[in-house]
Amino acid sequence: MKKQIGALFIAITFGLASAGTSRAMSTLVSMSAEAMWPTSSTPDGNLVYSVTTVGRAGSGMLEIALTASNMPPGVSVAFSPASLRFTGNQLTAQVATMTVSCPTLIPIDCFAFTITGTAQREAITITNQVMFSPEYLALRPATLLLDNLGNGNLKLRGAGATGKTYQIEWAPTIVNPVWTPVGSSIADANGRFTFFTSQATNAPMRFFRSVTTSGPVNP
Repeated sequence: MKKQIGALFIAITFGLASAGTSRAMSTLVSMSAEAMWPTSSTPDGNLVYSVTTVGRAGSGMLEIALTASNMPPGVSVAFSPASLRFTGNQLTAQVATMTVSCPTLIPIDCFAFTITGTAQREAITITNQVMFSPEYLALRPATLLLDNLGNGNLKLRGAGATGKTYQIEWAPTIVNPVWTPVGSSIADANGRFTFFTSQATNAPMRFFRSVTTSGPVNP
């Protein structure tokens, strides 16, 4: 099975006006984007991305319009807000939310769609680099990340195979462990799944793993 790997988002176009640039000029500096979990993992056909834009307004206001293209057929995109405005001459970062609505649960991460920020004098385009082939996405083993939300609340974020059910288990040690199930989660079309759990704030250390019914165990 062939696998394609690359950075999630990379800048592919950076155009500046041919006129000389001074410190007083408004400037679009950079853009980046990443998927938001767990929002992007809900199996309702919507994926949510956070788009960060950095700009310098210079002597006036800098307005950056956000657009997306090269999406699969039937997919729509909405930005909130649709444009970002910068004032002042200091480097400033602003964040917009990009909601991708899919008519069916498709592995959107397997499409090299683009996001463009356009100002009056320049534009930056970033692309979602294809990470895996759809075939690999349907079979890949799961990886598990743990976020401590405070007060004993934990969030487990996984990336596995599309549509598979993952049982979440914990053990007090990884030396001759005895695993105890705490729940399960179903991976969405991108293979993402999320699980929330909690424990007493003074509880001893715990180790977690995800287990599929027909695949390998993934500590």
